[in-house]
Amino acid sequence: MKELRSVTALAHTVKAMAFFTAISGAFVAGLDAGLVYNSFPKMGERWLPEDILALTPTRRNFTENPTTVQFDHRVLGTATLAAATTLALLARRRTLSPPATTLAYAVGAMAWAQVCLGIATLVTYVPTPLAASHQAGSLTLLTLALCLTHEIKLLKYIPK
Repeated sequence: MKELRSVTALAHTVKAMAFFTAISGAFVAGLDAGLVYNSFPKMGERWLPEDILALTPTRRNFTENPTTVQFDHRVLGTATLAAATTLALLARRRTLSPPATTLAYAVGAMAWAQVCLGIATLVTYVPTPLAASHQAGSLTLLTLALCLTHEIKLLKYIPK
């Protein structure tokens, strides 16, 4: 049961991160922020663009400045990828049910696919088919994370 706690906590963390990254992606789409900087990993020639905090008051940048919105989405996406990869690797070392292990691997793989789709969408100037695939990928990742947390919850009630 103790070894299940770390997987459970990380699975819930990945689920929340996927959700907030998707919300961040909605701001990117709404502001057409994907058209502002079309290079990766840097944003233009810089790691941190000069206009990242151009608006005042500062809090407006997080919802109204396309540069900040794109930067936030990149950071959240990268953090979600790191957490999902860690989850998949952790699932290899823990005794989980076959469905839970498969779902953990699927979450990790989908996170990688989602980041690759996002980068491809960005560097090709946001073609609609790729952008739609990236949005669908977000739903897929979130669904897999939800299924995983549900499956892990069921493991707690299975008699040994």
